[in-house]
Amino acid sequence: MNKKVILITGANGGLGEAIAMAYWRDHFEVIATDIKIEESSEISEKEGFTITKLDVTSEIDVANCASYVQKHYGQLDVLISNAGVFDFYPVSEAGADKLKSILDVNFLGLANLTKHFLPLLHKSMGRLIVISSESYKVPAPFQPYAVSKQALESLYDAIKIELSLKGVKSILIRPGAIQTQILVDTLRFKSENYKELYKNEFDKFINLVPKYIGKISKPDKVARLVFKAGIAQHPKEICSVNHNPLVTILSALPYKLKNYLIKRSLR
Repeated sequence: MNKKVILITGANGGLGEAIAMAYWRDHFEVIATDIKIEESSEISEKEGFTITKLDVTSEIDVANCASYVQKHYGQLDVLISNAGVFDFYPVSEAGADKLKSILDVNFLGLANLTKHFLPLLHKSMGRLIVISSESYKVPAPFQPYAVSKQALESLYDAIKIELSLKGVKSILIRPGAIQTQILVDTLRFKSENYKELYKNEFDKFINLVPKYIGKISKPDKVARLVFKAGIAQHPKEICSVNHNPLVTILSALPYKLKNYLIKRSLR
């Protein structure tokens, strides 16, 4: 093929769609995937832009998608792991099954992608881009999302070194708050359905969340950073954008002091 090929997960709107469009405008052949796809979307009618359903938690789905890319394109130059889900609840009460629903997407989805797309990335000497979050720095109470991102970063560290042994570059993106559906869900979240042990603290936490969001980026701004990471000859290994100063300060504090301040804010 004359064009380079990019595949991105979680591309049905928000940041994922903005990233896909940034590459498409630069004449990449784009394969945009998501567990939910909008057939009526305008982008589905663009030449060089393919939308296909993909559940990153399913090895069968990911293996079939990799076979599709091999058959129809014969190459993959950029793989972007962007799919993610979000929720609030007490982690200590969740149990394995509930936590698994968020870890399967935000954490283990990356493992499925690298397993089945690595041969294509190796062949093209391409690159892997992983979307993390600044929230990994402070895995605070009631935030399984932050827990999943911390797990993701540990997994990424191992994957990155292994891929580098085969000439595949890896880049980690850590954005702050972005104007996406996840942010909308965050600001609209209600704790009224929770009636268990941590009710008072959880209510307080949910009421505090909007006050600590910080500056909000447009998806296009973050997408430009992800695009540059995909085309730069010598990309930064870790790219950050729009970090919340409060998160930065908290993450730099001694462990005991950080925990004290978090507990104090919830009492």
